[in-house]
Amino acid sequence: MKIFKLILIFLLLFSIVIIGTGCNGIFFIPGASYGYYIWEDSEDNIHIAWSIDRKESVFSGWIATDGKINEYNLLGWEENDSIKLSEDSCRIEFNASLNENDYSDEIILVIDNYSYLEFDLRINDGYDLSRINIGEFINNPNNNIFRIEKDYFSQLDKKPWYREHPLSGLFYKLSANIIYSLAYIFLLGVIIIEILRITVIRRSSRYWWYIVISYCVLILIDSGVYLFLTKLSFI
Repeated sequence: MKIFKLILIFLLLFSIVIIGTGCNGIFFIPGASYGYYIWEDSEDNIHIAWSIDRKESVFSGWIATDGKINEYNLLGWEENDSIKLSEDSCRIEFNASLNENDYSDEIILVIDNYSYLEFDLRINDGYDLSRINIGEFINNPNNNIFRIEKDYFSQLDKKPWYREHPLSGLFYKLSANIIYSLAYIFLLGVIIIEILRITVIRRSSRYWWYIVISYCVLILIDSGVYLFLTKLSFI
């Protein structure tokens, strides 16, 4: 029964990871995650949040659009933080500090009639694109000042899950050398099975039955990965 409990725990953890990511929000932990997080909610409002991992930092920059910023709401802001909306309501500038007592801030923008959003997001007056996470599976921008189109987030829903960042990069590397990838997965599976064998299965009355099932499952997994990677290499 212990082996089945371990499988259930693994499936539960996997489900939590899948549920924790999506276009309607990004999973991050204030006080542990560090950087910017950008997403669109079900009402088409744009969220720009930032968080620190207990390191005091200053977050500053601007967001501009060809539409109109009708409204903005602030979450977690302090008296020393500042924000300014331009007279034409097309650009908003901000400067906010986080410290060990203040882990996260957020801006929620209500924008009408726009075709793009442009961002200039800095941390401690510098750029770190790896700390800017956009939409589902936390995509990173390619430029310091970057632009996303209005339908950017809705297009993410149409992408196959294996095309999403960072999974797309992982599967690309695996499909580049399928034989090596299959050997690595098989070896990893053998290690897991052996750990289970000496810790959980060894005292079971169905010892050899569990061993045979485990290796059959491993072979099926390796075969499935082979078919999946072969398909990817032709897309």
